[in-house]
Amino acid sequence: MSVYDSKDLMSFNAASREFDVPAAQLELAASRGALRVIQLDDGPGDGSDDGLDGSRWLLRPDVEQFVKRTIKRGAGNKVVTRINR
Repeated sequence: MSVYDSKDLMSFNAASREFDVPAAQLELAASRGALRVIQLDDGPGDGSDDGLDGSRWLLRPDVEQFVKRTIKRGAGNKVVTRINR
């Protein structure tokens, strides 16, 4: 099975919806190199000059790891102060 199977590729908006993070944060992480982005070309002979060079996709395992190590990491259920009654 290839890394580039369609089930492993996600658009920025789909990753944003699935992992409940802002799409802008994923874009920022990709621009800083924290997430790998796969650029797919429009294809040869397209001929259209619409300004779109191709679509950008994220790998699902990369997004999962990014979310786990940055956004969803927290104190959890630890009690940091004593509760007085």
